[in-house]
Amino acid sequence: MEQKQLDELTATLGDIHAGVSRVREHLQMHDQQLEALRGDFDRLRRLQGGPVPAAAAAGRVSEACARHLAAVVIAGALKSGRLDALPSSPRENLAGLCREVLGAEYKAALTATDIPLPTQFSGEIVELVAQYGAARRYGTVFPLGAGVVKLPRLKTDPVFGLIAMSAGVPEKSPQLELVTLSASKWGGLIRLPAEIEADSVVAMGQFLARYAARQLARIEDVVFFTADGTGTYDGLQGLTKSTLTNGMVSQMAATKTRYSDSTLGNWRALRAVPDAAVLGGAAYYCHPSFEQHLAGFNTSGDRPYNAHAAQGATLDGFPVRWVDTLPPYSTAANAAKVFALFGDLSYQYLAVRGGVNIAASVEAAFSTDEILVRALERFTIGLMATGAVAGLQTAAS
Repeated sequence: MEQKQLDELTATLGDIHAGVSRVREHLQMHDQQLEALRGDFDRLRRLQGGPVPAAAAAGRVSEACARHLAAVVIAGALKSGRLDALPSSPRENLAGLCREVLGAEYKAALTATDIPLPTQFSGEIVELVAQYGAARRYGTVFPLGAGVVKLPRLKTDPVFGLIAMSAGVPEKSPQLELVTLSASKWGGLIRLPAEIEADSVVAMGQFLARYAARQLARIEDVVFFTADGTGTYDGLQGLTKSTLTNGMVSQMAATKTRYSDSTLGNWRALRAVPDAAVLGGAAYYCHPSFEQHLAGFNTSGDRPYNAHAAQGATLDGFPVRWVDTLPPYSTAANAAKVFALFGDLSYQYLAVRGGVNIAASVEAAFSTDEILVRALERFTIGLMATGAVAGLQTAAS
């Protein structure tokens, strides 16, 4: 009897041990699933969710954005073997930082060429572009829902008039034309040394963000203001060219081929060229080096230029906005050139497709032991009202 009870107890203990093993297996499986869910949630949060982290200061991105940009570069360097020369401990520290920052994307980074920049971080780069560039401050940023978008623009504007009693009402047929906005790709490569220290990650990310933002802002401004319609700019015409094409210029008198020849009368005459409807929001646009030339208009009791108005510099009460990419002041001959603008630039669209794309190159610059970071943006421009902006042009000869 005792042996039978012992056998039953042994069998019961075996069942208990087997049950405990199954519970442990289930718990282990649940832990793995929970860890996978946490990873997926973190990845989703980085790509889509959460508020945009505020930049630490003007002209900078948040530390999280800087760390992400640096991690993209480091992941590319690890993949290409650029960091193999480092001692194992610093290399593992950098790899650990990538795993922490990129999470589930880190594994993909070692097998793919690009890591997508999360939406909120792309937005921080775009905010920096807006701080550095004039096109985004003064133009209208229009998001393109497709690579090519056609928008209507008023071509003819028949006016209403008097209608006699019992007379027929004349038909007014305004004509429209389509402005085709086709996004072009702009950007370049940023060269970085392969010697990366873990304690310089944030600084490197800040450098990448600021440098990319400055360069993207500059190419936006160049295209927006001075693109000449050639293949260099994908056939796009900036405002100094489109004002000529549209006949919206005020040309200086014969022989006045120098920017320095422009008089206060020339700058005032420019205001009569654009449509009167835009005068309420119009401003002058010129290179900052014209400041001393405009100040020269203040003679005797006539002081039309005010360098310290409440909203910045003004000429006859109209704002003067400085744009680095417009032609600088010069005393040399520049025949038939538009060098200053007047009007409402909100009618000039800066049409953007998606956000800023930043990725690290894997194979480039192998011979120099450097890392190349690619910054790209797709955008185009389009003037939605040809009478909104006019240009001040030097004489043809």
